Amino acid sequence: MSNADVPITSFEFGNGPLRGTHLTLFPRYLLHRGGAYHETIPAHAVAAIRVAFARSERQIGWAVALVVIALVLIGLSAPLAALAGAAADQVAAQVQAGTGGTGQSVAGVVIAAFHFLQTCARLLPVAGAALVLWGAALFALGWLGATTLTLSLGAVERAYSVRGRNLMLYDFAEAVGESVLVAGR
Repeated sequence: MSNADVPITSFEFGNGPLRGTHLTLFPRYLLHRGGAYHETIPAHAVAAIRVAFARSERQIGWAVALVVIALVLIGLSAPLAALAGAAADQVAAQVQAGTGGTGQSVAGVVIAAFHFLQTCARLLPVAGAALVLWGAALFALGWLGATTLTLSLGAVERAYSVRGRNLMLYDFAEAVGESVLVAGR
């Protein structure tokens, strides 16, 4: 076994889209291997290495939007339920005071529709609570962020991302940088 076959260091992806795969650094190349995936990157082909942690502003923005929508739904629930209930009561009162038998079937449908709208309006706080929970989960994932190792290979970039701030990926990127410098000599 030569020195070119002895791994210098490795990094295993425990979460994120690359979960179950690992990067292994050898003196002359970098190997990315998964269950049905295998990629070899020669060290001399790497033009630049970047590793960075970033929070997902998009997910945080969507979380805030979901919470605002939930608050609007919760705020509209009581007035809409009261409006639909009052409309149903008004139609029922007009039917009792009005004609003796004509139009009662249509009035019954209208009253049922208003009661259905009243029931839907009363369920809006439940939908609002679900949106708040969804927003909280999106906010948590966005706040956790991701650490991404990016290798520039001429005109192509390879990005390897892991959820959260991962100092081991920083250390791995430093070892890759040293290996690339040695391979370039």
